Amino acid sequence: MDTTAAPPAIQVIDKSDHTDQRVVALSDHVAAPLTAAGSVRVRSRLLALTTNNFTYAMLGSIPPLSWHYVWKMPAALPAPFNNTEKYCRISAWGYGEVVESTVAGLPAGTQLYGYWPLGTAAEDMRVEPGPAAGMWHDTSEHRSRLIPIYNRYTVAAAGATRGSKGWDALMQPQFETAYMLNRFALSWDAAASPPIHPLGGNPAPGLIPDPAWTAEDADVAGALVVLLAPSGKTGLALAHQLRHGRPAAARPRKVVAVGSERSRAFTVETGFFDDVVLYDDVADAAVLERLTGKTVLVNFGARGDAGEKWMEALRARCERLQVVVVGSEPVAKARRVLSLLTQEEGSGVVQTNAGGLREKAIALLSAAVYLPQQTAAWEGFKAEGAVPGLRLEWGQGLDALSHSWDRLAKGEYGPEVGLVYEV
Repeated sequence: MDTTAAPPAIQVIDKSDHTDQRVVALSDHVAAPLTAAGSVRVRSRLLALTTNNFTYAMLGSIPPLSWHYVWKMPAALPAPFNNTEKYCRISAWGYGEVVESTVAGLPAGTQLYGYWPLGTAAEDMRVEPGPAAGMWHDTSEHRSRLIPIYNRYTVAAAGATRGSKGWDALMQPQFETAYMLNRFALSWDAAASPPIHPLGGNPAPGLIPDPAWTAEDADVAGALVVLLAPSGKTGLALAHQLRHGRPAAARPRKVVAVGSERSRAFTVETGFFDDVVLYDDVADAAVLERLTGKTVLVNFGARGDAGEKWMEALRARCERLQVVVVGSEPVAKARRVLSLLTQEEGSGVVQTNAGGLREKAIALLSAAVYLPQQTAAWEGFKAEGAVPGLRLEWGQGLDALSHSWDRLAKGEYGPEVGLVYEV
């Protein structure tokens, strides 16, 4: 029997087309000794695959984001995939393991939650203790331009089960985005918690105006909140938080889901929405008659021109319309109208940047206050059963993840499936 260990491998993606991806073996990979102080050698162990990964691939070359540059392209990467002008690699949320260490507080075998490469090759990190117990911060120079959330790693909770870790990988970042939108961008107490723009801050100071976001913009008390493509993880979490994460007097009058026929039954089953309608109902006068008053339209990456159609339909009948864009369409290769409008001052359309929003929230409260509060909200969400009807589907190995990437890009998975992989 051949007992030769398979060489490590990584996923490689064409920068111009995130659906063009493959697993590439690093046959000539040789790891140098780990000797530098403050260093750990780590390996991905448990990763989730969601449409967020497509966003990382599509927008990762933009300097304020830099998701393509979190992990260096290995020297052992064969041609033509070593062409960094054409190819990149990205990351996924989940758990990795320390396999070697020169850091006393992070011995080999320690599991960390964070932003990990899609691959089985060991990677080196330079780390320092973070702002709270069990948190560590990657200080590698090539990662210095990243928004801090992508450089933060947390030691796995003692006794955390496989299932709990699977939920962490699948949905914790999306839940945190929803938590921040609900609590800070849509703040209900401007005196105690001044509203924070969904973008967090200005991603390009001097190039674009500083974004304005007022208490009136943030106020959804008694308003209509319409969520486009809400069956994704962030949309579900926001619907939950709008109902369960704010005082009763500050809640919207109604939370409405707008999605596909395929996702309708699942969306209804969650119980998070007051009404569930279809994309094509944008032309149904009886449906639109129910959607009046002050309205916030949140687009979680609706396919095609659904976002633009619903924006125009609501704008024609609502006394005030605010549009918030979260994420991007899974298969979009060109920027949609809504995305372009986020760059126009006064358009009523704003973009969300979870990393920037998080840093503003931490600056407002301090890490010592924000992090435990957010963690408690997440653990409570899991303890309540997370999302009714959503199940974890486990896969084994990088090849299985790559195969599922193709299927996810084609829309072959329903919203009731959460993809997690042990690699």
